[in-house]
Amino acid sequence: MIDRYVSPAEFKRLVSALLVVLGFIALAALFGFIVVPGLRYQAQAAPDTPVQGARGQTGWLDPTDFPVTRKQVIPPIDPKTVMTPNPELLARGKALYAQICATCHGAEGKGDGPAAKGLNPKPRNFTEPAGWKNGARLEDIYKTLDEGIKGSAMMAYKDLRRKDRMALVHVVQSLGAFDHGPSDPQAQEALAKSFASAGEVIPNRIPVREAIDKLSQEYQSAPALTATDPFLRDYVLDARKAAQTLAGIPGWEANDEALAAGITATLPGNGFAPAVATCTPTRWTQLRLALARK
Repeated sequence: MIDRYVSPAEFKRLVSALLVVLGFIALAALFGFIVVPGLRYQAQAAPDTPVQGARGQTGWLDPTDFPVTRKQVIPPIDPKTVMTPNPELLARGKALYAQICATCHGAEGKGDGPAAKGLNPKPRNFTEPAGWKNGARLEDIYKTLDEGIKGSAMMAYKDLRRKDRMALVHVVQSLGAFDHGPSDPQAQEALAKSFASAGEVIPNRIPVREAIDKLSQEYQSAPALTATDPFLRDYVLDARKAAQTLAGIPGWEANDEALAAGITATLPGNGFAPAVATCTPTRWTQLRLALARK
């Protein structure tokens, strides 16, 4: 039918041109599915920050004494870059291990770090196959770093970005020459999807010591009660403690119920006499008015 419109030679040229176009479309599709996602991960990946002494440096054995860090918003990462060890990832993991883990687990992972003697239960010996609470597979160790282990000194390390946690996972596995067991394909797939599908937010943080200092600076002690009303002398044992108690009761100046609830909830030891708990509604009103005149 088509030979009525084009010659055989022209038909062959048209078919050749069509095949070239189809081949170009196929190559473009492969580029879009394979190359572009990798470029996207590379473009979005946050640069690795230098490994700092998060623990065991400024505070020696104090795990709450770590450097001040600002909030970070980290985009999804390519699972291929963290699910299997590579020289760059292992180097970062070893640096993190030395500054975060070695204090308890020891430089060689034998559970004999300088802090180990004071811990019960003892830190895990990574060179031995027995006793792993969550297991020794890649996904098991990551779970331990992500959640910690209740009843032990092993805390959750959610303050570390997930890439750094995976770097530590590979280092921990490398410390034991034994067979860590076959990984669960479903667990590994779920872990890989979590890396690729969602980013993470590393919040601002400051050392607990510095937080306490800031709270102490912001805290202002309430002035002691100075009223000489004989009525107050029956119910106030410690004028300074009583003033501090009142400072923690919002709206007490205009509300008898708020005053009564706030004072009785912290008896004894809040500066008020235990007898205040037996006050009638009328007496609470008189007490409130007398305190307001302090």
